[in-house]
Amino acid sequence: MGYNNDIIMTVGVDDESTYGKKLGITIAVDTLGMCTISFGSNYSIRIPEDDVDALRQVLNTASVKLMVQRNKKEELSKVGRREGNGEGREWGS
Repeated sequence: MGYNNDIIMTVGVDDESTYGKKLGITIAVDTLGMCTISFGSNYSIRIPEDDVDALRQVLNTASVKLMVQRNKKEELSKVGRREGNGEGREWGS
């Protein structure tokens, strides 16, 4: 069996340094047991399976933290709208 590098997917992500244009991140695996993650055409890393798992875990942790942060902001916004739109009215007015 010869060497083969199979591209799994390319995903576009918003990146502050590529304002208005998504950065293409391509994920591929090869027959030598490595995963190549390419960030556009400028940079790539080639890592083994255990590091892919570690990266997956830390990205999942970051995703959960961002979700919790967003939910807290949305809840605070809802509370602010409920408390701040009464314009001093009393119950029954």
